[in-house]
Amino acid sequence: MASQDVFELDKSFQHIEKTVYILMKNYSIPKACFSKPPKAAQLPYMLDTVQLCIMGILTILTTISIILYLEEAGYLRKKVKCMIKRRTSLWSSAAPTIISFFNCLSLWIPRSTGFIETAVGTYFAVCFYLILMVIIEGYGGKDAILKKFESSELHINTGPCCCCCLCLPRIKLTKRKLNFFILGVFQLSFLKPAFNIIGMILAADGVYNVDDVSTRSIAFWMNIILGFCTVIALWPIGILFREAKVHLAEKSMGTKFAVFQTLLILTTLQTSIFNMLGSYGVLPCVPPYSYKARASMMNSHLIIIETFLLTVLARIAYRKKDDVAGYKSKALPV
Repeated sequence: MASQDVFELDKSFQHIEKTVYILMKNYSIPKACFSKPPKAAQLPYMLDTVQLCIMGILTILTTISIILYLEEAGYLRKKVKCMIKRRTSLWSSAAPTIISFFNCLSLWIPRSTGFIETAVGTYFAVCFYLILMVIIEGYGGKDAILKKFESSELHINTGPCCCCCLCLPRIKLTKRKLNFFILGVFQLSFLKPAFNIIGMILAADGVYNVDDVSTRSIAFWMNIILGFCTVIALWPIGILFREAKVHLAEKSMGTKFAVFQTLLILTTLQTSIFNMLGSYGVLPCVPPYSYKARASMMNSHLIIIETFLLTVLARIAYRKKDDVAGYKSKALPV
């Protein structure tokens, strides 16, 4: 049985090689369109002046983003007294800059694109938990948010789960429910990195392929599970943000959440669209990049520009003085 599978696999590879040969010979398609991306040391010598200028400009934008964030980090260290608030703000506001930096690396090291996407996805999964903590700490901590809503009720008919369920009752925010909210967000911050590690291990054995969308693919079912977990994680964030945009307007909570939502779209929807365009050969191949490599490169170009603008917005939203000290993180009793 095993020998038969190996024979069928060899036959499939031979058919693919034959198809590629026909395309190259009869349709004059360059060999680079079916090859791996160039190595980092070869890349500068394979690009023309225009392409090098574009990459140089994007690198400058990334460098400016890093400088803006470092200035903001220095301000927060001096002006935010509470260590926990300061730490959360530093990590959360760094999201656009870190994503821009990783995508800049993928431009100069094209063969690292897969690892870059994994790193960005892992970091942004942690950002789900960070934005929830930004909202909770905006009130002054867990105890403070419970006291704030002890005499009022929260709407739970928010997206993406229940935005159309207007008949859902309002709820009182208790310690148990707040714990469930935190756990609902934390599960994604834990599962996404765990699944990425499992995927890299299985990929080394040849049984994990992100481009395989068949029902027999392990990657397909792992992505389905992560998609469901993402929806679950967004729900408690949406519930608390619905109130925070009113009560914490002076802390620019709306802008902070807008930066988070935009990054979510860029790192998931936009990246998936470009991956599909590259996989199906919709975007033309331009040597030295193959179809998929060029799609990833174009996606990185856009993300660097978009995250530069988001870095400026994040700096405006997070760069605020906070003299309220004494918030302490402690476990909530169930």
